[in-house]
Amino acid sequence: MSPRVLLPLLALFGVAAAAPQRLAQQPSGVTRLRVTNDVVLPRVTRLGINLGAQNFYDSGQMLKNLLARNPGFEAMSYRSIFHCDVGGAANCLDRQPGTKYATEFFTGGSFEVLDGSAVGRRGKVMSSTREENTGYRLSFDGQGKPIGAGDWVAVAKEFPGDPATGWWPDLGGGAQLKAERADLSPATPGRQALRVLATGPGQSARIKGYFDSTEGYSFIHLRGRYRLSFKAKVLTGFKVIHIHVARLGTGRYPYLEQDVRIGPGWEEYRQEFTANEPDGLLGTVEVSFNIAGSEMLLDDVDLEQIGGDPANHTAFRDEVVQTLKELRPGVLRMMNTNSGMGSTIDDLLAPPLARQRAGFSAWWIAQDDVPYGIPEFLDLCKEVGAEPWLAVPTAMSKEEARKLAEYLAGGPQTQGGALRAAAGHAAPWTQAFPVIHIELGNEAWNGTYQGETINDPAAYGRRANTIFAVLRSVAGPDAARFDLVVGTQADWPEREAMLVAAVPLANTVTIGPYLMHKVNHWATDDELYGALLAQPEQMSREGIVFKAHASAAGHQLAVYEVNLHSTEGTATQAVLDRFTPSAAAGVALAGHMLRMMRDHGVRDQMIYSLPQFWYKRGDGTPIKLWGTVVEMGPNGRKRPQFLAAALANRVVRGNLMRVELTGDNPTHDVIDGNDGVHLKAAHELDAYAFQEGNSHGLILFNYGLHQGRRVSLAAPGLNSHVKVFRLASPGPGATNETETQVRIEEEKFEGPEMLLPPCSMTVLEWTEP
Repeated sequence: MSPRVLLPLLALFGVAAAAPQRLAQQPSGVTRLRVTNDVVLPRVTRLGINLGAQNFYDSGQMLKNLLARNPGFEAMSYRSIFHCDVGGAANCLDRQPGTKYATEFFTGGSFEVLDGSAVGRRGKVMSSTREENTGYRLSFDGQGKPIGAGDWVAVAKEFPGDPATGWWPDLGGGAQLKAERADLSPATPGRQALRVLATGPGQSARIKGYFDSTEGYSFIHLRGRYRLSFKAKVLTGFKVIHIHVARLGTGRYPYLEQDVRIGPGWEEYRQEFTANEPDGLLGTVEVSFNIAGSEMLLDDVDLEQIGGDPANHTAFRDEVVQTLKELRPGVLRMMNTNSGMGSTIDDLLAPPLARQRAGFSAWWIAQDDVPYGIPEFLDLCKEVGAEPWLAVPTAMSKEEARKLAEYLAGGPQTQGGALRAAAGHAAPWTQAFPVIHIELGNEAWNGTYQGETINDPAAYGRRANTIFAVLRSVAGPDAARFDLVVGTQADWPEREAMLVAAVPLANTVTIGPYLMHKVNHWATDDELYGALLAQPEQMSREGIVFKAHASAAGHQLAVYEVNLHSTEGTATQAVLDRFTPSAAAGVALAGHMLRMMRDHGVRDQMIYSLPQFWYKRGDGTPIKLWGTVVEMGPNGRKRPQFLAAALANRVVRGNLMRVELTGDNPTHDVIDGNDGVHLKAAHELDAYAFQEGNSHGLILFNYGLHQGRRVSLAAPGLNSHVKVFRLASPGPGATNETETQVRIEEEKFEGPEMLLPPCSMTVLEWTEP
């Protein structure tokens, strides 16, 4: 018998497609769950995750090169978007208060009008002036259509110099550091090197880099063989660089103290060392290059482990790849918010040692880090079996869109395809993935990212449509493999309606329906965790997910970010420490994502995010957000959000099947809970079934906090060989922050009747004979 497909009924009837279908109540004390032959959603996608940003201090240390901040001593570029509140023949005044752009910051740069009456106009920035009482004024060359009030303009400029940005220089006796852009190594892919001038009496320069530097925590343990490599050339004077690598602080571990003789021509130098660091808290790792009595050039620094996993050919550490393989994400999102969203596509496709520091933000005017790029990200997606989701810069031009489409789908004779082939990937990436998701910008509505935003949904939609037209045209037959995405604000459905009307070429509208923004009540477990466990049902029954689905106007709905978002409210740090990384948070998040899949047909969903140990909210309180790992690796501690998603991904595949519920159906009311949760008859039990051929999976939730619930199961092929896995914890507030309290445990299948503990998630997996 062929499964019958049931499409989500939300738009048709104006109600959510509900938890498992609930038939007549029979207060027997046992809940009967029957997996039917009806398909609710075909071809589901495993739960995904945001890769997040690379850094040098916590779980975001993801790249093999442990000195990846600015390893090529490259320059900075800056590209920001302005909204012309006042226009003119060649003038734009953006009245946004508080921006940090200095007078003349963009003078000499280039501009392009992205949307408005002068759309398409390009040229040179003649002057840029900070006007304290009125805003920031830009004057352009005199050719083209007049700039109109309401126009959106992208302004870009390169800033050669500052080669030691991202490093910590220590200069003595008047030594200097300068950018070298002419005398470069023939082997470097970059455009700038570091010139060290320390020839005078008593002059010295020490160039220091640090990693694993969060005070009180250690996220990397050096174990095995490591290599420090760099390119150098002596110009005059003493021909030696002193290299230093050491773990600082208590239990100092010196690894390298070595003089290296440098020749008069560009060469690559390599020094190796062995480390075997113990578990526990260690200090910061310091790497330095010490130069005295000479003038030298330095470039292309790399420190990474050698002899690791031979199967890992990506740019990412073995521990990162292993962790992602444990999660098995269906989609992996590239979101380099601060270091990548001001980049050009050329820069994001460049080799890592050629990549510039790219800024965009209106709130500061410096960028110290280079982002990981599209080539490394695609390699990682292929390695871990995830569909790639590229969040590309909002300000990208049509020429950049063409190059990106060629890189992903074009032949080697195209400009972008030639770049891909030169990097060792001859075949188009569209042959490696069934779908490549391309999202224009990241939260283009969010003032936090001012300089990268177009917060008028219609203007953003029109610009996205222009870029999407190029992507589709250039990709040709492979355009069907592009999922073209626009992002909107989850709690503003009117914005979504304006957006989708302006972007007919988009396939998908994506939202970030976060849980628990505000926590004000915590006296009991019911107060602290009760609203959290009920909020997903409220969001889908009548809240922001329900409204977003209704406003999508036929577009596929996706979730680009989701997790807890407890950045408001009066809860203390101690309360938040047992809330945001808790077992209850893992149960709620997994249930939230699966409910959106079933009730609203949301296939592509990504947790935010893989790394980030903590976040400091506005009042200075550090919260254990947004990362889902404490530390990477096979023995690394994962937060319950990660474990719950990994547990779900054991069985999320094939088709989502309807589950019929009869018998006892416990509910309770949540009135005036945290984050404004108010829900009558919140259901304590929920179930999700998946089938792919003869393989079956069943996910069971008990959202109640106080009582175990007995369920009786009926499903095709259910037999004695069922594997049972449970997200086990000693209570809803258990965490893995300092020791492992929450874990995935395998249990013996005792038969079709089983007990679901309070605040629990249980997964059954079996193969039909």
